Amino acid sequence: MSEKKMIEVCPVCGSSELYYEVGGYTGKLYHCKDCNYLGALVVEADEELIKAIKEDYERQKGK
Repeated sequence: MSEKKMIEVCPVCGSSELYYEVGGYTGKLYHCKDCNYLGALVVEADEELIKAIKEDYERQKGK
């Protein structure tokens, strides 16, 4: 049985281009380089979920 590779991605656009904005005592805040999301929540996702997040983001962006 093969395990799916899971990576941390932006919950808004599905990008893996995240970096820590702040950390330590205040807790972690992530900043997405692609959509400028700033928040503590990231999604641990496989390729299938990443594709779904990206498709939803593009659909929302087109409205």
